[in-house]
Amino acid sequence: MNELVNRLIAEMPTFLFVLVRTGAVLMAAPVFGSVSAPLQLKMGLALVITLILVPFMGYVPMPATLPELAVSVTGEILVGAALGLVVRFVFTGVEFAGQIAGFQMGLGMANVFDPNTSAQVTVLGRLMSLFTLLVFLSINGHLMIIMALEKSFELIPPYGLALTTDFFEGVIHYSRDIFILGVKFAAPVMATLIFSNLALGILARTVPQLNMFVIGFSVTIMAGFFVLGLSLPYMEAKISGVFDELWHRLSYLMKVM
Repeated sequence: MNELVNRLIAEMPTFLFVLVRTGAVLMAAPVFGSVSAPLQLKMGLALVITLILVPFMGYVPMPATLPELAVSVTGEILVGAALGLVVRFVFTGVEFAGQIAGFQMGLGMANVFDPNTSAQVTVLGRLMSLFTLLVFLSINGHLMIIMALEKSFELIPPYGLALTTDFFEGVIHYSRDIFILGVKFAAPVMATLIFSNLALGILARTVPQLNMFVIGFSVTIMAGFFVLGLSLPYMEAKISGVFDELWHRLSYLMKVM
């Protein structure tokens, strides 16, 4: 009995650091960090993953002082949050594309509440976010997050965090995907609406009796959704490719931490 108690006490630092990093990943990453998921479910999942990983971890001593403990825990939170946020960048980029296309189609006032960001987003932006989520789950992206978490303990053991300029440059570089993906995915809709508005302008000058405000609003929405529907297969392939590349990005960030 005493041996079991001593073993549990010796494993407490390991359990603590693994639990903190796991919780940070689950809170920052898509799917797991969704506000729609109950907090009890997140805590239970973090506990289960921690119990699975702890037996494979080496001995981790307890920090000698409280400030050292605070610094170590903060480091674990930073590692977990960085891994989760890099994945979330892709979701934000595709949602940004929906925001751009929605405004161009005249749906800027049709907003819905996004529980994940606690902000108002356009209907099209929310639709694109859900589309990205389906693609992410279809390629087992949620399992990739757990694999990256397990890999992080090999490359960055507790007390092993050492932030470098390469890490910050990597995060900034990957955050550019928010704007790059947004513009790429919104480009077909934007280009189509530019030509449709040009055609409507010519039609308005040719037939001034037509109520172009009513006609233009309907044509813009229909043309936008038509082109968006044609673009979905391309978007699916592109999003899948970005998610496939995520493993290399996460591995790089873990190596430069």
